[in-house]
Amino acid sequence: MSAETVLTFFDEKDLECSICLKRFTDPKALECLHTYCLKCLQYLMRKHGKIRCPKCCKAYTLKNDDLKHLQCNETIRYLVEFVEKIESEKPETCSRCEDRPQHYCSECEMYMCRQCIQQHKTENHSLYTLDTDIEEQGQDLPNCQNHPDKKLEDYCRTCKLTACEDCKHIVRCYRNQHKVIPMLTALNEINQTVIETMKTAEEIKGKLNERLDVITKEKSDSESDFSFSRTAIEFQEITIIKKVKQETKIMMANLTHIYKEKGNIIDREVKNIESKLTQVTSLMDSIKKTMNKPTETENLASYQTIINAVRNAAAADELDQSFAKTRNTPKFIPSQKLVDLMNHEGIGRLITVGGVYKVNKEDENISVTKGQPFSVRVSSQAENDVGPLTATLSNSLGEKSATEVAHKKGEYTVTGRCKEGDWHMDITDGDKSHVIGSPVSIKVEALGLVNTIDNISEYKKNDKRQKVIDVVLDTDGCMLVSSCNSKDLIKFDQSGCFVSKIQIPQRVKVNRMHQLGNGHMVYSDYVDKCVVMCDNQYHEIQTFGKVLLQKPDGITVNKKTRMLYVADRECHCVFKFNIDDGSLLGKIGSEGSKPGQMKTPMDIALTKDGHVFVADCDNSRIQMFDANDKLIKILIGYGEEDGKVWGPQGIILDMDENIIASSNHKLQLFDQNGKFIKRIDNKDDWLDVPAGIAVISQRPRRVVVANHRANNVKIFNY
Repeated sequence: MSAETVLTFFDEKDLECSICLKRFTDPKALECLHTYCLKCLQYLMRKHGKIRCPKCCKAYTLKNDDLKHLQCNETIRYLVEFVEKIESEKPETCSRCEDRPQHYCSECEMYMCRQCIQQHKTENHSLYTLDTDIEEQGQDLPNCQNHPDKKLEDYCRTCKLTACEDCKHIVRCYRNQHKVIPMLTALNEINQTVIETMKTAEEIKGKLNERLDVITKEKSDSESDFSFSRTAIEFQEITIIKKVKQETKIMMANLTHIYKEKGNIIDREVKNIESKLTQVTSLMDSIKKTMNKPTETENLASYQTIINAVRNAAAADELDQSFAKTRNTPKFIPSQKLVDLMNHEGIGRLITVGGVYKVNKEDENISVTKGQPFSVRVSSQAENDVGPLTATLSNSLGEKSATEVAHKKGEYTVTGRCKEGDWHMDITDGDKSHVIGSPVSIKVEALGLVNTIDNISEYKKNDKRQKVIDVVLDTDGCMLVSSCNSKDLIKFDQSGCFVSKIQIPQRVKVNRMHQLGNGHMVYSDYVDKCVVMCDNQYHEIQTFGKVLLQKPDGITVNKKTRMLYVADRECHCVFKFNIDDGSLLGKIGSEGSKPGQMKTPMDIALTKDGHVFVADCDNSRIQMFDANDKLIKILIGYGEEDGKVWGPQGIILDMDENIIASSNHKLQLFDQNGKFIKRIDNKDDWLDVPAGIAVISQRPRRVVVANHRANNVKIFNY
């Protein structure tokens, strides 16, 4: 095979030594078949006294003279010579046009640009891609300050010091196993960091310039809007008797005031951006000075921190710039019944569209349950507040409900609570101007059963007789339902509509599930008696507890400590594993009915403080342990009446860290101390051995439960 043909399968990097990062010179192959420059191998021998392959780490007992007798990699040498010959003869222009050549056809002996080569490819000739950006690779090393006649050869990442072959401190670095690298590698690394930092700075500069263009256009549009309003006011003035001229002057003064305020806002933003541009430009000059100076690493890191801070500030400004989304422009509204309204409104009203305050986007439409308090956040879009906000909460019947307004650090929070129905919250500022996003729509939903998803077996392909056991909120906001000892998972949206049917690709029987929040999920498997971690396509990534676990059931993960908790109903305890490497970290409890012991634990929940709640099924209680596995107390005891549990199957904490527990015939809400709050279901909702639970919404507060024996899924507001 010719060199031309071989090169079609090669990348330019394949002809570079991985030690010096330059094109091979005198390439020598070790027994492991990895190839390096002779001078690079001699360098390693001189510094370390032995040779260890940088790629496969195989050690060799060679002497310095042995290196010269190593077998030459003739293929690499021949290809390097061929490439250097092609590049040395490369003309300034393409053989077919005047563009810069980027490819070489050895059969036609032609150098061609990217555009011309597209037509040439149809001829099936062997092509070589030229490195058109090749720079002189023999980069000069700087001289040592302590030994001016010597070149710097090493750089210690630990001490951040450079050294030539006469510098004694490098010996201490080797002895202390510091991270010592060749000086050329250090130069390449810092230069690459400089290039990437400059690229970030250029991106920030571009975004700032784009924003400046948007503001300039907004200023021009604003002037047109103000001009239109001025014309409307003047036209209205002409059509009305002289009695209204004084009113017109007052209104014109108000319009001018609004125009000046908008101009001031724009001018401040322009100055803000120009200041950031000046800062970025200055930083870019400082960054350039660190090129080829590895001792400036700390300064470069400081510059990177400042650059990132400027970028974050610019991104925050970009999110907060109200004028790019809503125009603070005037709108003149003429009076329709001038004679009747003259003494009340004059010739009309001047309002601004896009005021100083704005309701947070996620609070513009709210759904809550009966009795659930809610809050609406209002942010100020000006440096100084116009005045205190007032809020009125009312429904279509004219009924009103109380609100409270709190202010903290430029943000107002309006809280309220109202009965079932559709409500509106009108929010105004000190000038009685409507806040952007007001009125806020509030829907108050009834408590109790919202929907029942029946006939789960009809959605399944396998194990149709197996009944539902668990439900979790998937990463896309849908509900994922599992059946006991089945590989089928069924997905529904939050209203209960069928979305899709999923089959786990492995031979498994899924029981309980837990979402990790990074696209991965863990589930308990009754086939291999273990817990499986899978990706978003449900392919197995890792398993936990094989051989050790017998009947793994409820599972949860402490994301802070990276600890996986598994309730094993046959081992009568809770096992703990490291979620990263699968190692066993310990267990909680043992078989028995005494406090701290367990009998068929079915589910687990964790507080933010690391306290562990265990649904101890056959002992009909919920126990609470601290983060060190020590029993704190029996949180909820046995009983069929409200406030007690009987054979608890599921337990979960909602966003307020209240406890929701399912037992043989009901679903109950407790606070974190085990105090009974209320029963979520009604007796005629027909809960029959409810098991796994998932909180699917905070506004409204909504929970879904796998109703095991009835083989359906029920959704409740609570």
